[in-house]
Amino acid sequence: MKAEGILPTVGSKFDELTGLYNREAFFREASLLLGVRYDVNYCIVCMDISCFKIINDLFHMETGNLILCTAADYLKSILNPKTALGCRTTADHFILCIPSEELHIEEIIKNLDSKIQGLHISHNILFFAGIYPVEKRDLPIEQMCDRASMALKRIKGSYLTRYAYYDAKMRDEMIEELLITGNLEVALNERQFTIFLQPIFDPKKNKIVSAEALVRWFHPIHGMVSPGKFIPVCERNGFIVRLDRFVWEEACRFQRNLLDKGKPIVPISVNLSRLNFYSLDLPEFLSLLLAKYELEPWMLKLEITESAYTDNQTQLWDMIHTFKSMGFAVLMDDFGSGYSSLNMLKDMPLDTIKIDMAFIRELEKSERVAIILKFVVEMVEALNMGVVVEGVETKKQCDYVSSLGEVAIQGYYFSRPLPMPEYEKLLDKYPMDEE
Repeated sequence: MKAEGILPTVGSKFDELTGLYNREAFFREASLLLGVRYDVNYCIVCMDISCFKIINDLFHMETGNLILCTAADYLKSILNPKTALGCRTTADHFILCIPSEELHIEEIIKNLDSKIQGLHISHNILFFAGIYPVEKRDLPIEQMCDRASMALKRIKGSYLTRYAYYDAKMRDEMIEELLITGNLEVALNERQFTIFLQPIFDPKKNKIVSAEALVRWFHPIHGMVSPGKFIPVCERNGFIVRLDRFVWEEACRFQRNLLDKGKPIVPISVNLSRLNFYSLDLPEFLSLLLAKYELEPWMLKLEITESAYTDNQTQLWDMIHTFKSMGFAVLMDDFGSGYSSLNMLKDMPLDTIKIDMAFIRELEKSERVAIILKFVVEMVEALNMGVVVEGVETKKQCDYVSSLGEVAIQGYYFSRPLPMPEYEKLLDKYPMDEE
């Protein structure tokens, strides 16, 4: 069996760029290895890089190749040529067949990070891994790799964990994901999606100051599909861009309907998933949407999440400035859910911060959380930004949040997300802040 470090030759079984095995050779050699090393427990590891296509779009192809070769050189250095194999399949995809006792995945990922950071590329480049512990050696290598890929897809893009192990539950979830994916196009065309609106209140004035548009899916056979199931699928397969645009238009349509009835309105905030920031026509689309429904920019607020900041800070900064120049208010959603929130406050010209509901969930259990929440509100107000606290469900929570300053509240204590007709009735009931 050939060592991984051997240079490729014309017509060889090695990947021309990295010197690792190519896909076909890896499958063949891995089958042989597992067939003779019954005394060793093995894992199949599938690895790839976050947003590699974007790296190729933003930089020259040579930069992408440099990243791949650097990663491959490191992987070769840790693979024992007598007991382990590695390959590059396509683009940024790597597969390892490695003894379980030699797989120190946290160390591997940490060292890969260090090697890539040493290239000084101005982009957040992260490796993710899915791992299949080989239990049934009679399975084709392709199926083993598929199972490792299932594990990889579960955590790709996550900022909480960088690797995952395959289990049977994951297979059931993957089947469910395939069913969801196969129904998305039909659901959009048949208007199975709709929006619910959750009011945002000023507790001191008892006024509705805005609302958030939330997408819901009502399947004709299966009923309501949980957003917790279909939203992550849409984010992974890119459908979220089209779904977001549907939500934006439905929000505009609703606002136009109220205006046609002669009713006052408050702004509706809509989510901009991070994939939208790679759509060059995003500002134009939003501008045309306002023109189509004859709305003013203040009637639609734009919510971004912290994860968008971690992908490409410069691009996001430029896009926010474009939104601001168009007259939109920009909100940061889920503040405090990750690690870059303070950097965002420092760098981004935001209008409002929405504090993640995790703070409220811990409020009554932890004095430290209450102190942190108090100082976050004070800091944000000192920066002349508005504050919305999400997830308020009890009077005690509401009273504490209200005591912190000019804070708006979103949560079940005042109202759950409502179908559009019910939200319209609520608008008739409560006084509102009008622009």
